[in-house]
Amino acid sequence: MIFETVGDRNKPVLLMLNGSFSTSAGLKYIAELLSDDFYTILPIYTGHYKDGGVFLSREDQAEKIIEYLKEEQIDHLALVHGISLGAEVALTLANSLSKTNIRVDQYLFDGGPYFHFCKLVRWILRGKCRKIVHAARNGSVEEFTKFLANDRLIQWLIKGDIAPYKWFIEGVVDSARYISDESIDNESDACFTFDCPEALEEEQKKYVFIWSEDEIPLRSSKKIRRHYPHAQYWSPGKLGHCGFIFRKPEEYAAYLGSIAGSN
Repeated sequence: MIFETVGDRNKPVLLMLNGSFSTSAGLKYIAELLSDDFYTILPIYTGHYKDGGVFLSREDQAEKIIEYLKEEQIDHLALVHGISLGAEVALTLANSLSKTNIRVDQYLFDGGPYFHFCKLVRWILRGKCRKIVHAARNGSVEEFTKFLANDRLIQWLIKGDIAPYKWFIEGVVDSARYISDESIDNESDACFTFDCPEALEEEQKKYVFIWSEDEIPLRSSKKIRRHYPHAQYWSPGKLGHCGFIFRKPEEYAAYLGSIAGSN
């Protein structure tokens, strides 16, 4: 895992975790909108860059993030934020951080698909993820965008125009040349084998979960509400999978900044 940063180290610290198979490009534009007020850390997952090894699990990524924070002597985060798979990594990380001396004020989990599918479904999804990453590997940003625009599963997820997802798409194209099939399979399984880590009531009160009203991962919200009854829940409306951050970036940045600054 490697880390990019945006902003002044003396400002309150944000940690932002991207979705599957992309790089920090998928969130850097939001970090830049917040750079006057926050210092943002943007991890790039293991296996997503040259000589980057193999992606293993959410737990492994969480461990590497904690190692980095300790090395950088960062003991206070204003906000830990994640979208899609990044929301699952962030929730896994929350459990690990609660056992350290690193203080976190708030967590924002956006569009997390907190499902745990059977082996057959996971095998099918691995094949689908391979197809998507291979398409990114073998085409330009424009060609890959066209591929996604014509993919029925992707359209089912995003509920509309693919163009607003351009930052995420650029990140997938950047990383695809380096992601091995082993990493693809492991990352797919990490996304679709989620079991809720325990959290004390006081920790749960720091959690904010959001989903669009029409995105498929919302179907996992009952599971999340059952495990985290003291968390906060909100929806930005019908915007598709993680549509708020991609379709309304300025509004999203203001929303994220208000949560990060609430303490």
